[in-house]
Amino acid sequence: MSVSKFKRVLWALNEFVNAYPVGISIEELSKKWSYSSMNDDKEPDIPERTFHRVRRAVESAFGVTIECHKGADPRYRVSSKDLEPGNNSLLNLFLSKADNDNEKSKSVREILSLIMSGSNIPENDMKAVNDIVNTLRRVPYESCKQLMASVEAGEIRGANRCDWDEDYRGYVCIWNEADYNRTDLWLSIGFYYDRVLFYVVTSVQYIEYRNKVSKLLQVNNEDIYKSDYWWFEPTDKSLFQLDFQTLPDMKEVKHRAELLIARIAELSKEIQKPKE
Repeated sequence: MSVSKFKRVLWALNEFVNAYPVGISIEELSKKWSYSSMNDDKEPDIPERTFHRVRRAVESAFGVTIECHKGADPRYRVSSKDLEPGNNSLLNLFLSKADNDNEKSKSVREILSLIMSGSNIPENDMKAVNDIVNTLRRVPYESCKQLMASVEAGEIRGANRCDWDEDYRGYVCIWNEADYNRTDLWLSIGFYYDRVLFYVVTSVQYIEYRNKVSKLLQVNNEDIYKSDYWWFEPTDKSLFQLDFQTLPDMKEVKHRAELLIARIAELSKEIQKPKE
């Protein structure tokens, strides 16, 4: 299986997962593929005969069932038995299907280098594909560890503390201790299988303080309230979301973290968290 064909299979699985519970038609899937960034060969569509080959490849490679709801417009989706209740993400499908104790899986870089280097995956060796699936589930975790190691090594200017986010898997909190003590502000950076998200977070409950800080930091003042904390997205979306296909660009992750940490550090000394 070529790298481009594997990427099409992986992309199709993601679409089948996202289509739950309504499902997706062959025509809809074909149209989306023609515009997909993963369509390396610029295929104009997915013919019906090719669709069923892709469907069988998805079922074989990932151990899931793609069920068809027949009717005037047949629609396809991942079977509910392969999904956790209320959780339809591709990453969580990988997490639920993968063997957490599989010590035989190759390292993240070894497996993903097959894709990144353009190497072909043997047609008759589906174990190679399954190894990639088992490893893809570790991309967020490995990226989190790499970011934390960078903070601990002093490679991110302005940041001298880091820890796992206590509520969200795949998220790392980084901050400057002195600036945090003064402002109650820190970053929470979340790694997914295809994107990285950057938030400024505070536990301050006073809306006047949050409004002032959001304006000065150039972050969205439409507060997102999660687990007793307030999360702010940078208004500059190029600082908020970093998309990737295989592995995140950690140099760019560190660069964006430095920019946001610097904004917090540059807040006027008069900007201090309210006393409780």
